[in-house]
Amino acid sequence: MSKDRMRVPVIVLYNFYQSWSPQERAESNRLVQILADGLRMLGHRVALAEFWKDVRPALQAYDPAEWIVFNWCEGVEDEVGGDARVCADMEAMGFTYTGNSPYTLRLSVQKGRVKKMLQRWKIPTPPGREFKDPDEVTPDNWDEAYFPAIVKPVSSHCSVAVTRDAVVHDLESLRRRVAYVLETVKEPALAEKFIFGREINVGIWGNGRPRLLPLREIDFSRVENPLHRLVTWDSKWVPDSPEWNSMPVITQPAVSDALRARIEKVALDTYRAFDCRDYARVDLRIDAHEQPYVVDVNPNPDICPDGGFAGACYAAGYTYAEAVSNIISMAVARRNRRRALFNTMARLRQAEPRRVAVPAPA
Repeated sequence: MSKDRMRVPVIVLYNFYQSWSPQERAESNRLVQILADGLRMLGHRVALAEFWKDVRPALQAYDPAEWIVFNWCEGVEDEVGGDARVCADMEAMGFTYTGNSPYTLRLSVQKGRVKKMLQRWKIPTPPGREFKDPDEVTPDNWDEAYFPAIVKPVSSHCSVAVTRDAVVHDLESLRRRVAYVLETVKEPALAEKFIFGREINVGIWGNGRPRLLPLREIDFSRVENPLHRLVTWDSKWVPDSPEWNSMPVITQPAVSDALRARIEKVALDTYRAFDCRDYARVDLRIDAHEQPYVVDVNPNPDICPDGGFAGACYAAGYTYAEAVSNIISMAVARRNRRRALFNTMARLRQAEPRRVAVPAPA
């Protein structure tokens, strides 16, 4: 990384939810401080900018020609697609920011659209469909061959409403689970064939020639029932639940060369199909025939120091601050290319010969 990029001042932009407890707010502040201190140790000049929903007041004091924004907004309270709207607001203000574009963020938030995009690009993904009403669950709309199926909200992330009861076996249980999602989360449900087997997460970063980070696998060996081998809300967010410690991460999963090649191709194809930039994570399930299936696409995945993406960076030899600084350098390079193109176009316009108007014959 060049010294010029290291000297670029960085705004760490993060938001809060008014529904957070004091402990959650304190934890957010602690993580932000870890990030800011790490960047400063690497030589970055750092400013912190906090907001709730409207990003513009938080950034209005900064010059977008000088500052790069490290975008740590992964969602906005009570607003589906709020992270995409925040990025659009930053673009309107002239800021260059890390991570994915409004287009990619809007696309990824709708799992039904994600599945259609994957199918269009012929990227392996479990068969499934979106249901907006339990009455839509009929033999005409669902193939019995797709059971068992997993049911999840169509736009909520972080395993919201995903419990061990999310895997269903027949039309009646599918109908009940769709009703549960509609009632609990107030949004349609996505049902898809449940893939028995391993779950592997692939972190990817870079632009032009994106690079894969070391694979990470969810260890289901402690979960006896194969139908319960899925990442649930409790396993992620409820420390006193039975599922909390039942699914550790394998940081060096054992995969054959052939399987690794398939995983890497599917993950990179997905990154490119969704026009991802800077960084993203692709989640896959691997069936008994070692066929990878994409089950989720995560542009701007959680990047806290103890999260999965940071863990993949550690396995690649980066410290937390180095990994974040590397992502910042990608945004800097993007801004530099844009400026170079603008300057080239300006010079070309100046070099054009002036055309002298010739009066028309009388």
